[in-house]
Amino acid sequence: MCPAGLKEKRVKDLTVEEFKQIIRESIAEDIDAWRETFEIMADKKLMKRLEKADREWEEKGEAAYVEWPEKRPRV
Repeated sequence: MCPAGLKEKRVKDLTVEEFKQIIRESIAEDIDAWRETFEIMADKKLMKRLEKADREWEEKGEAAYVEWPEKRPRV
């Protein structure tokens, strides 16, 4: 996510500090994504459910799935 005003600038027009800021934000986004991935991988129950879903997809294809509106919990 670029700070306001930086989206319109070309790389050659950025100051060193602006460029550093963009890099830091990009790295922070990547770190957050990896953190979420590791949290999912650490959840053994969730991983088993994902593996089961993958197997069902391989065996049954689309017939193995239910539409989200039918499956989601009612609030």
